[in-house]
Amino acid sequence: MDFYLSDEQNAMGDFAHLNVTVTNVGLQRGGESGGWVEKDVDDRTVDLTTLPGANATKLGTFGVENGTYTKVFVYVDGIDATLENGDSANVKLPSNKLQLNKEFTVGNGEEVDFVYDMSVFKAGNSGKYILKPVVGESGTGDEVPIEDVDEREDESDDGAAENDSDDEEAEIAALNASFVGNVAAGENATVEVTRNGSAVENATVEVTQELDDDEMTETFSTGADGTVTFSVDANVTELSVEVEAGDGEAELEREFERTDGDDGEGTADDGDDGSDGAADGSDSAALRAAAV
Repeated sequence: MDFYLSDEQNAMGDFAHLNVTVTNVGLQRGGESGGWVEKDVDDRTVDLTTLPGANATKLGTFGVENGTYTKVFVYVDGIDATLENGDSANVKLPSNKLQLNKEFTVGNGEEVDFVYDMSVFKAGNSGKYILKPVVGESGTGDEVPIEDVDEREDESDDGAAENDSDDEEAEIAALNASFVGNVAAGENATVEVTRNGSAVENATVEVTQELDDDEMTETFSTGADGTVTFSVDANVTELSVEVEAGDGEAELEREFERTDGDDGEGTADDGDDGSDGAADGSDSAALRAAAV
């Protein structure tokens, strides 16, 4: 049996908070067998103003014998009430044991949701209030609607965690590497590493240069400005740059094809705006760039 607590509106709108502390829940069996069942709920304090309509909070899950029950009791140890204007309110209990006459049956092997609805009623013009059960809004899940606010909060927390995870992935994916200016064989090249527009210091930059009949690999670290500068061999045919920082990765590539009549140096031209541009026809026939 899942046991829930809820509230019906009545004078609840007068309150900023209406905290009720519940110590025990009791059930009375019907028929010849009779008998009582009492369950401890560990002095659970609930703000009834957060439970309007079908909203309910679970006080506990109890093992109960199958059979018919005719009365439900909620034992209230204390009430702490604050009106909307900030004043403390005088809320009385008819008894610290609130009795609800409600018949329901728990079948053999059956799981039952039961909501105990209570509300606060204004006692004329005395300024006092009385906390009472509400029979018409209480009962099993097939009699009255039950919206578990705790379950909804858990789903919201899970959604928040998923969003945090998405944000972390976006943070990782935001690692960016780019060449600063043109890249030409036989000259220095500069790579800049950023994350979300900010320089990344100590990023690992691995530079691999394919030559006519050889390969050369060097590893560098970016400085405080997020850049590293290295020499491009005069006979390079392909340049690959792999960047790592934390869990983020980025990659750059350049290809060089020397044309007839040149001085043996190929040039890869990145446009003035820093984006990959087309190679200048007189210096290089092709270039290719890829960023991850």
